[in-house]
Amino acid sequence: MALGRRAAERLVRDAAALGLGALDPEAVLAELVRLGSYRFGTAQGIVRLEARLGAQSGAPELIGATRALGPEPRTWNAISARHDGPHALAPGAKLARPDVEAAREAALAAGAQEALLFDARDRLVEGARANVVLVREDGALRTPALALGCVRGLALAVLREALPEIAEAELTRADLARASELIAVNSVRGARAIARLDGASIGSEPAPGPVCERLAAILRAAA
Repeated sequence: MALGRRAAERLVRDAAALGLGALDPEAVLAELVRLGSYRFGTAQGIVRLEARLGAQSGAPELIGATRALGPEPRTWNAISARHDGPHALAPGAKLARPDVEAAREAALAAGAQEALLFDARDRLVEGARANVVLVREDGALRTPALALGCVRGLALAVLREALPEIAEAELTRADLARASELIAVNSVRGARAIARLDGASIGSEPAPGPVCERLAAILRAAA
């Protein structure tokens, strides 16, 4: 429920930033709970809620969809994709973006679980499904800077509250090649080790490594 409330608050904030109007966070949370309970009961599943302007009313309306939470490996393979940069009106907002959607489809077609998106200067921005945490050789924890255009993810926010040492940085492919661990984090899947990128191994630890396991435990406790 804690992550659900934060998801509702994020939707309210992002809708306002995009000029869609004001939403009641309690009403958004209630709709998330209603959809989840109706579709999944007490089981786990994915609930997606979007805010759109009503064609007739001109007021923001909530559009919901649900999807079963299927099994996935503990370690993920990833491909590279291009990120078009931050949104001009609502940086950090969770939006339907053509570049991210195309990256998800490309990963699926390649049999990969994730696509890592790089900007025009070949800096890592985010994953198509998740934010990313990199563990450097010296143990330092880094994540791409929000200013590059990544989503302000709920799981990453929880982790940075628990571990303030997760600092923003510009991460290049050279940084990924030297990383001890590369970890995808989101509020649905938790923490997943990215073991390969474009067929090349990532990380010096057998995946999932100790930091990935620690992040996963923090996210399980927060759920």
